[in-house]
Amino acid sequence: AVFGVFFRSIQSISFCNEFLRQTTDAKLAERGVSSSDVARIHAFRAEARLIRAWYYWMAMDVFGNVPFTTEADSVGLIPPKQADRADVYDYIVGELEALVADDSDLPAAQSNYPRVDKGSALGLLARIYLNAEIYKGTPEWEKCKQTCEKIFNLGYQLAPTYAELFRGDNGENPDAYNEFL
Repeated sequence: AVFGVFFRSIQSISFCNEFLRQTTDAKLAERGVSSSDVARIHAFRAEARLIRAWYYWMAMDVFGNVPFTTEADSVGLIPPKQADRADVYDYIVGELEALVADDSDLPAAQSNYPRVDKGSALGLLARIYLNAEIYKGTPEWEKCKQTCEKIFNLGYQLAPTYAELFRGDNGENPDAYNEFL
């Protein structure tokens, strides 16, 4: 199970990196992609960055220091360097803060179900701030609180009955749906 978590996290980061390598504006122009498709691809790129941040969080949370690569790194030539947990924390926070910014291409909160959106990014950011003392040695309680308040201001609400979060109709169940980031 431990090997599976490690392998899947690092593999998924590699998939996200490759998608980002293949969808730069230069590559899209070279391939003759239409402007309407480019706009959609920008949103997909933002989603890929969020998913990559999530997998880095997963790896950092479970293993501490982890191999670190981005789309800027060459593939297969040089093994990835091990990044220290605090550096991975800073990278993830930087990515998520950029993704929740108003000018980000990440879809607006509650607009992209069942895929990730700004609400998802804020949820992950709150969780990372909550554990900042473990990841980087400095607590971030106030940032966690502020991020949680942003989430609730986006219209998310806790399900009134915890058990409703585990029903088979959560995509249509309004009591559970309002809680999903």
